[in-house]
Amino acid sequence: MKSKKSLEQGICILLIIAHAPADQCITSEHLSRRLGVSDSYLKKITRRLVLAGLIQSNFGKKGGFTMNRTPKKISLLDIFNAIEGDEPFVNATGLVEKVFYHNPPLAQKREKEVLNIFKNAELLYKNHLKQYTLDQFLEDIKTNYPL
Repeated sequence: MKSKKSLEQGICILLIIAHAPADQCITSEHLSRRLGVSDSYLKKITRRLVLAGLIQSNFGKKGGFTMNRTPKKISLLDIFNAIEGDEPFVNATGLVEKVFYHNPPLAQKREKEVLNIFKNAELLYKNHLKQYTLDQFLEDIKTNYPL
């Protein structure tokens, strides 16, 4: 499985925002400059993070982004789902019926077997991501790097 580039960028955005004092908003301009990505592209990523409830967008002269949840309560799975979505990794398209056209029950059986294999792999993957939280990656940043 290949994830989107925006997954890494989403994690980095969250780390920068989480590193800031709780009462300080981080602007999209600051984030895009710091990460070296276009402001318009960054806004698409932050929008997904806002919709997922991970950060909040604050409007006004001193507006920007702040954390909506503590880093300890944000798992890598939360970030993955915010960026990648929570659609299944694999969906049936009915193509297997063209391979086993002579035996529809066999086609359904084989399709179900393959889908179950991918579903189990997806569950293992997502359960692994769920074990890690954003705060585990903040320790070194908080002590060694300025905002």
